[in-house]
Amino acid sequence: MLDYNEQNNWENDFGHCQSPIILSTHDSQHFADYLPIHANEFYQLNTEIDDHTTIRLTGMGHATIFNRDFKFKQVHFHAPAEHVVDGKVNPIEIHLVHENEIGQTVVVAVFPTLGNANSELQDIINNFEEGNRHSVSLKLTNWISSLSTGFHYQGSLTTPPLTEGIEWLVIDNSKLTVSPKQVDWFIAQFGKNNRDCQPLNERNVQYYNK
Repeated sequence: MLDYNEQNNWENDFGHCQSPIILSTHDSQHFADYLPIHANEFYQLNTEIDDHTTIRLTGMGHATIFNRDFKFKQVHFHAPAEHVVDGKVNPIEIHLVHENEIGQTVVVAVFPTLGNANSELQDIINNFEEGNRHSVSLKLTNWISSLSTGFHYQGSLTTPPLTEGIEWLVIDNSKLTVSPKQVDWFIAQFGKNNRDCQPLNERNVQYYNK
């Protein structure tokens, strides 16, 4: 099982473009536009899996990202958040993983704010079966907005094998909310499962803010 207390000992032979990173609106290359992403009205989740360090749900859906077509593959959760934005650590970070026909992977990261409970997230929690994977029929509606602002950079997976060449869109204006109780449930179930921020190593980070 993946041990976040031993993450400095995780094997990493992939170089110097690791994720997550510290993001800064002031130090990034600015674009006066929204992030070029458009998702379907909803993503259909079909399987819920206890990964022992998070809940992972696989399913179907499509998105156009930087004018390329991607299929939605899976969604999972990190609490607290992995990316740090302008010095702020958010309570939870959602990763929506997409892949296209030539194997390019884009992870869309979303930071819900604390507030009202998210009904779809609560369905995921209610359907959770410890140690099991099982079929579900859940829809994610409006988790990715076509009017999203945020960051775009090249990085890696944040869990072993820490593969690089992963494209990241980190949305910083999500309208999603989660309750403190929902965040507390994730941490109680899995422990804190955020990877430490990694060196930027002179990577270019773009910031889209209409």
